[in-house]
Amino acid sequence: MDATVNITRSDAAPVRHRPSPAAAAAAGLLGCLLLALGLPQLIAGVLTADSQDVLWELAAGRTPDRTEIERAADSRESAGRWEESAERETERGILLVRQADATPPGPEHDRLIAAAGEAIAHGLSLGPVQPYGWAVLAALREKAGDRTGAVQALRLSMLSGAFDPDLMLWRIDMGLRLIGLMEPETEALLRGQVRKAWVMAPDKIARLAQTPKAGPFVSHALEELSESEVADYVRRFGRK
Repeated sequence: MDATVNITRSDAAPVRHRPSPAAAAAAGLLGCLLLALGLPQLIAGVLTADSQDVLWELAAGRTPDRTEIERAADSRESAGRWEESAERETERGILLVRQADATPPGPEHDRLIAAAGEAIAHGLSLGPVQPYGWAVLAALREKAGDRTGAVQALRLSMLSGAFDPDLMLWRIDMGLRLIGLMEPETEALLRGQVRKAWVMAPDKIARLAQTPKAGPFVSHALEELSESEVADYVRRFGRK
């Protein structure tokens, strides 16, 4: 007697459903969209990857070859055509400043300074939390005679990154030159820089307090220190 074989659904081969044409088209479109969104970022990153060392050299206080600085600035301009980046645009402005520093006074120097200011301002409009970018813009404005604009940029540098060891002493120096144009709030921010710098480098602030020009302002700032901070200050330097 022949055996009867009953095949249930669980024994049968799995049924494969073909996606509908609409679903397939939607998936393909999504893939293309994701690729399109990621491709500009990838290209921009590739364009600037080999010039990061130039910025590290500048940050370390060394001056790379001018052609390297120009190449780094140009690569960031090319990258910006693919993807706008606040940091890269600010970096481009800083690199243009360095190019201007290596250019004799004249039309080309002025062009580079103007282009640097535009690039940094654009970078800050894209991403305002850049204390170093605001500081460079403050310096450019002061050099151009726009002291009110320099105060505004200095204020934003302090607000976007109050404790920055690379900037605090520089901000104090600039702030003391511009203090006559400051609102009380900005003066308070500058006094805060004095106290923060004292924590980092008390010997430098002590020397600054002994200068006729800065002494009264620094002393006023240090009066706002806590009792424990004042005691440590007196222990180090023998007076408030």
